[in-house]
This record gives sequence, structure tokens and C-alpha cells, in this order.
Amino acid sequence: MSLVGNLEDLGLGEILQIVSLSRKSGVLELNSRDRSGKIVFRAGQVIRATATTFPENIGDLLLRGGLIDFATLKKAVQTQQGPRGGGRRIGDIVVDEFGVPRDAIDKLVREQTERIVYSFFAWNEGDFSFELGEPEELAATILNPLHFMLDSGLNPQWLAMEGSRLYDEKRHRGEDVEERGESLVDLEVLLQDSDDMVGMELREQADHDAPSASAADKQLFNIGVELYRELGEASGLTLRQTRQSPGLHLLRSMLEELNNPSLGGGIILLILRFASELMNRAVIFLVKEQEIVGLGQFGIELVNQSPETLVRNTRIPIGEPTLFSEVLGSMKPAKVTPRDCQWDNYLFAQLGGGRAGEVFLGPLVSEGRIVAILYGDNLPEQKEIGDTEALEVFLSEAGLAMEKALQERRLADGRAAV
Repeated sequence: MSLVGNLEDLGLGEILQIVSLSRKSGVLELNSRDRSGKIVFRAGQVIRATATTFPENIGDLLLRGGLIDFATLKKAVQTQQGPRGGGRRIGDIVVDEFGVPRDAIDKLVREQTERIVYSFFAWNEGDFSFELGEPEELAATILNPLHFMLDSGLNPQWLAMEGSRLYDEKRHRGEDVEERGESLVDLEVLLQDSDDMVGMELREQADHDAPSASAADKQLFNIGVELYRELGEASGLTLRQTRQSPGLHLLRSMLEELNNPSLGGGIILLILRFASELMNRAVIFLVKEQEIVGLGQFGIELVNQSPETLVRNTRIPIGEPTLFSEVLGSMKPAKVTPRDCQWDNYLFAQLGGGRAGEVFLGPLVSEGRIVAILYGDNLPEQKEIGDTEALEVFLSEAGLAMEKALQERRLADGRAAV
């Protein structure tokens, strides 16, 4: 999944909900005026947040929280860079080596992560980019050992609600919505001091392995300088200048309609409307216990036949190999290449003939099962399906809306029975 756009069109609250629903791991980058920030996700949960407006690192948090003093911080950094470091983060070292309570550190890191994320809600203009990446890859590319990171993570939907509330309250009170942090530690001095011992050992080893090494070559082992460069995020992921993902403009308005209590039973119609913006044709199929049954469509043109009648008469057994098999198993959206098999051929015949080279299938999941599948193609044109990211997000939200409507109906029926 790659999501790129403008903060004017899609706010941070919506972005957080999108990533949360997709349960993806990756990095969300934000650029607004002279500021930049990042939110790191693991399986849809926020595990780290950084911003140029918040230069604090884990050392700042520990000092400000009164958990350690500066001398202990220096010893922890030296341990981290030495043979006993073992790739541990500073927080782990001060717990293991200096007896600082872990829950106290977790509380500081959690509060700071929330503080940074909430500050992003004041960024109403600029660009954003979400790039997929597994946590191990993220740690290897952009996580500096002195930066803080949560192990359990924060719920993005809760952050979205709380961040919006705090921003609105500040704005209504006429307070400054912009917030900035201040670093207590001169990191360059700290790292350079802690580098004296470890850097000397590395330089001695380099001299032993390569006696002819020049002074310039020996500088390659200056850990302090290298870490400080990383703290500047010079090697971090940068925002790619790409065109905005199709459908993002539509997504916001459609989500507003979806969350409208007066909508009633129009969820399926909204899905078809959204799909009509991205594909030439689309069909909604209901998923029953033994078969998939056509429900509604748009874009199918037939001569001397009613497309609605033909779609509603379309029935495909679930147990047979079909282009729906992958999605039924994974419960995830997919772009599928149809095969030359009985039920795929039957489906295209029912849809008026022709054969698409690529088909989009998006499941509508409610209460843990697939209740419907959106089929889309670009016939009569033989062109690939474009970016469906926004549509996939809308399908996730539609499933939740359907689930909520069912629960409310059950509650109402229960009250009526009493």
C-alpha cells in the first residue's frame, strides 16, 4: 500500500483511521511549511513519532522525568556502543543496568509519542506519504538507537479522536495550537564524549588490521559523528513527489455520507458509486453459505436484455475454483487475472460477454465474515485496474458501518421485545 496526497484534502484523523483499518506496518511522513514529521506503524499501531518541532530523544525524556542524571545517561550510551550493548535501546539499558523502572520509562515514551502525534493536527496544509515496510526493515533504516519507540503501540483511532478533540478545544479557547519541544541534551557533545572509549577501541583494531590506514580512513570509525548524522535523519525515508492517489478527494465525502445516520440501507449503493469513479463496470455479489449471488451493478450494457435481471440470476458455487476463490480465502482485496475455467467463463457470459484481462475484487467484511464482494473491471476497454487504495479503505469502513447498523437493529429489536 502506498498512499500519497495533500493534508488539505485528507486530514490526519482520516489518515490514522485508514492505516489502522488496513493494519499495515510502515512510515507516514508529513511535510508542512518548514516542518516535517514521521509516524511509524507496526500492524496498524503507532510505535514511534518524531518531528522537527520536537528534537527530544530518549535521553531528554529520562532527564526531564527525573529517572536518571546526565552521568548515568553518558554511561548508558557508552554501554550501548560497547561490547555489552547487544543492539539494545537506551531504555532497555537503563532498566537492565541502572535499575530504572520499565513502566516509568514506558509512561514517558507513551506520553511523548501522544504529544507529538497531537501536534500534527495543527498541520492543516502540506503533503503526506505512507510507505509500507516491515518493522525490522524500519529499524534498520530510520530508527536511531537514541530515539524512543513503543513496544506495544498506540491505537491510531483513539489518537485520531483525542487529537481532534484537543485541537478543537485549543482553537475555541483562542490558544496557540502550535506546540514545540525543547531538547535538554547537547547530543553531539554526549555522543562525542561517549565515543572516546569505544571509538578508541575501534581505531586500535583498524590500525591492527590495516597499518597503512590514513587519518582520513580512521575517521570512518567515529561512532559519535555517524550517530549524530542519523539523528539529523539524513538517511531517513524522504517524501516522494508523486501524484496524489486517485479517489482521495472522493473518499472524504463518501465517508461523511457513510457515517450519516439517515443513510439507512444505502451502503451497497455507496460502494457502487465509489467504484464507478475508478472502474468502467462493477457488480455487488452477496456471499451466502453455498453460493455467490449477484445483487446489483453499474456500467453493464446489454442489448435486448436487462442487466439487473441477468446479474441477479448469476449464481456461482463457493466450493468450485473461481476467480473469487483467493479473496474468499484471504478476506483481503485483490486484483485477479481470470482463468479459462468453467465458472469464470460463466461469469463473463452472464455479464454480457467479453473477457477482462484484470479484475478487482473487494470483500465487504462484517462481524468477521465476508457478506459481499465487489467485482470491478474496465470492459469494454482492455486496460489494467488503477489505484484502488481509497476504495479498499472505503470497503473497510463500509463493513464497520454495516456491523454497527446490525448491532443497533438488534438492540432496538431487543428493546421492542421487552
